[in-house]
Amino acid sequence: MLLLLPLLVQAAASAQAAATPATIAEKHYRQAAWAFYLQQPAQALETLQLAPQHDARTRLLEAGLYLQLSMPQHAIALIDTLLSDTAASPGALPQALKNVALLQFARYQLEQGNKTPARDYLKQVQITDDNAWLGQQLLLEQLINWPDITLPPAPEFERLRHQPEMPYIISNQALVLAQTDHSDTALDWLAQIRQQLKTSEGQGFWQLLFSGQWHLLSEPDGFIYPSAEHEALSDYVALTQAQLHIQRQEFAAADAILSNFAADSVLNRNALQLYSHILTEQRHVPALLAVLQQQIRLQPFSHTAWLAATRIGEQLERVLQVDDALGAYRWADQYYVQQAQQMQQQARPVEVGQLQQGLSAWQQLQISNDSQLFHLQQDILSVQQHLTAAAQRQLRLAQLQDVTNLKLTQQRQLLSSRLPQLRQQRDALQQQFSQLQQQISAAEQQPMPLSLWQGKPYQQLQRLDRAEQRLAVLQQHQQPLQNYPQRLNRLRGLLQWQYSNSAAERRWQRQKQLQQTAGVLEQLELQMAALARQGNKTERLQQVQQRLTQLSNHQQQLNLALLSKQQQLLAELNQQLQQRLQQQLATLNDLQRHNKESMARVMERVLLSSGTDNSGAGL
Repeated sequence: MLLLLPLLVQAAASAQAAATPATIAEKHYRQAAWAFYLQQPAQALETLQLAPQHDARTRLLEAGLYLQLSMPQHAIALIDTLLSDTAASPGALPQALKNVALLQFARYQLEQGNKTPARDYLKQVQITDDNAWLGQQLLLEQLINWPDITLPPAPEFERLRHQPEMPYIISNQALVLAQTDHSDTALDWLAQIRQQLKTSEGQGFWQLLFSGQWHLLSEPDGFIYPSAEHEALSDYVALTQAQLHIQRQEFAAADAILSNFAADSVLNRNALQLYSHILTEQRHVPALLAVLQQQIRLQPFSHTAWLAATRIGEQLERVLQVDDALGAYRWADQYYVQQAQQMQQQARPVEVGQLQQGLSAWQQLQISNDSQLFHLQQDILSVQQHLTAAAQRQLRLAQLQDVTNLKLTQQRQLLSSRLPQLRQQRDALQQQFSQLQQQISAAEQQPMPLSLWQGKPYQQLQRLDRAEQRLAVLQQHQQPLQNYPQRLNRLRGLLQWQYSNSAAERRWQRQKQLQQTAGVLEQLELQMAALARQGNKTERLQQVQQRLTQLSNHQQQLNLALLSKQQQLLAELNQQLQQRLQQQLATLNDLQRHNKESMARVMERVLLSSGTDNSGAGL
């Protein structure tokens, strides 16, 4: 359809050759470009709109996506804003990208029949020094202003070098020359165009890649075109030449061109129509009959084929072959009846699922030949894309609602039960810590408290205390103690010395452990405060839940509106198809009536001729 999005993505990729680390907005842009290449414009637009920042390039891509989704008003509003920025503005679009946007929006407006805005967009194009997009600009200018186009004194082959639109531009100028009684000059220009066209050599992928001409795989370079495009361009120029020869009444020259016209050309139907006109003027009945039969075979359900059916009889009648003419008229009458029956059978109402695949031959022909029907088809398919994406959005909204409900339930449980329990545990720990500090302070007042010992010295002090207790019991029972009291005193003195020697280090360790414990309790207090603040977010979650409910309801209403719009467009499409059917049936009835009149006239001549022959035989 439009070249805007592929060109924008290509330009963006080349601009990122020496890119800085991708930001979040850049990631959204890349994901949107990838979704577009996957033919998912709705997903691309949604991804792009989620970006935290939107620069000029992102908004230009967004405008193109709006246009792809049949939302031209949004696209025009964006593009007008972008084009209003001057080149000196920070973040303004480069002129090359502006030219791409202007040309494609001008083409879109022209396709919609809006020549005034198309002309306004085209006037803003400023071709750069490398003449990029010059061919598109000149061709659009011709289409918008036709037939009042600019005519140079000679074909501008040098100026239009490397412009693939060159043949169309110069051939249009030749047609205008012919309309202004300069047909000789026009034919000369057309002959020069055919000489300029060349076919690219049939090299393979790797040959083109390593020869530096890999771009020929995708686009023409100068006047060298791929074989298929070269044939189409050559046929177009030849057909234009034949048309000019017919206007000059030079039927022999036109015959020489059209008699050798390729049967598999995309312009074969136009060539057959011109050729039938020439053969009629030259009264070449046998060749004309063959051309008329080809038109009937190649162009079913067309006015050209219907005229050809009755013209066969007319040409036979013209050369006085009345019996053959009568047979041709009878065949044409049956052909008209068959065509009417087939059209009525194939003009059944169209369903949405049939628009891409499933249309009858008659329906496809009507839609392809009428721009209004074609745009209706595209609008219906665009709405269908929205409806397809709507189901995914509805599912995501439902998932977000489930997550929000779960978080809200967790928050309420945190406020109601878990948070008070955690506070009780925190208070208990703080109380135990205070008691422990008091016990340590009290123990430090004693000369050698057992509670402040640890490890092997603690075990030794425990054994010494038990030994002293047993010694006291033995002394009460007047048992011989020998030298045990002195030995125990020496041991206690040794332990006292060890305790005094390491007291400072143990006191420092105790203070460090107490500070660490106090830090843990302080951190716990901060975490409790954070949990309390999180608990206060219940109101925010409720707002999110309410917003999601509103979005879900809005999405349902949007789905109904889209479905209603689609049904409305589908009804309009079917109505116009039925109107075209009735018009074509009326035309077919008129031709059939004319054919019957001709058949009756020929039949009368046959009967008169038979009666005359019988009278002569009787005599």
